[in-house]
Order: sequence, then structure tokens, then C-alpha cells
Amino acid sequence: MSYQNILGFLLLLTASSLNASGDQSRYRLYLQTDYALQTISTQLVSQATELVDYVVEDLLVLDSRNPILLGYLDRFDAFTAVAANRTEQKLDAFYVVIEDYLDADTTGDPLRTSSIETQLIALCLQRNGFDRWKRTVQTRTAQLQKLIYRKVRMHLESIDREDRMAVERRWRRVLTRGGARRLEKLREFVQWLGNFRD
Repeated sequence: MSYQNILGFLLLLTASSLNASGDQSRYRLYLQTDYALQTISTQLVSQATELVDYVVEDLLVLDSRNPILLGYLDRFDAFTAVAANRTEQKLDAFYVVIEDYLDADTTGDPLRTSSIETQLIALCLQRNGFDRWKRTVQTRTAQLQKLIYRKVRMHLESIDREDRMAVERRWRRVLTRGGARRLEKLREFVQWLGNFRD
């Protein structure tokens, strides 16, 4: 075997081991971030389920035949119907239930024209810990974002320039304002990372 063949073989072996190292690094990163995302989602679903149970109890005590309140109870039924082990779908179903109250002040802004039913539902949400749930989402999402970013930065050192640019470009989408919720953007990034190939 000539010197050039040996040198070519060693270069090929080094390139393939670097590629394998990048794949392993990315796969570990994917597993760690996916686990962290699942843990947070499970915690949020657990708190959401507890919140829904209490709000439904409050609304049932009213024993109202009001169509708005009955419609809202139907939305809670749709949330309850999603299996607890399907955390992503369960969390999405909860967002559908509370979307009108998510960005609003649940204490009932007097300047905002809203029906008595809307204010009553907002009061029930607030009384049963909705603001605490929102703070948990914000805190845990910020923690997850820092964790993922720290691990992504370490991962970027193990891949070539072209792949690094692709990962950085995709990460910037997570940081942009507007569009999907930050937790959903992080979930999409983690799923993309799991499917990304050199």
C-alpha cells in the first residue's frame, strides 16, 4: 500500500469519525432536551388539569343554564377527553380552553368591555391559580431555553461550519417574537434537531 493510499485512508477515517462524533453529540443533545421538554410539559399539564378541575367545580356550583358558561364547560370537557399521557396534545387543548384569558389580566380589566360571563370565568380562573400557572409557564420556558442554548453551544463545537450555520439559523427562529408560543417553538426546534442530518 502506497504512502498516498495510507494518507487518504487516514483522512477518510478521521472525517468519518468526526461525522460520527457530531451525530452522537447531536443525538445526546436531542435526548437531553427532549427529556427536559417532556418533564416541563408534564408538569404544566398536571397543573392545568388541577386548575380545570377546580374551575369546573366552581362553575357547576352556579348550576347555570347560561349558554356561554355551558359552552365553556364543553371546552373543558374537550380538554379532559385528551389522554393524560399525550402531554403535547393535552397542553394544546388547554391553550384552546384558556386562549381568551392567556394574555389578558384575569382580574378583569374594567376598561375592557366584556360580558358578565367572561368576567365570571376570569374570576374562577384567577381564584384557582391561573396566574400561578402562567408564571410557571414563563419561568420553566425561560429555564428550558437557557438549558437548550447552553447545550446547543457545546454541540456547535463538534460540527462543521455549514451544519453550525443551519443549527444557528434554526435557533434564531426560536428567539423571534410573534408566531407560535415560545414553548412550542422550543418543541419544534428539538424535533427538528432530532431529524437533522449532516
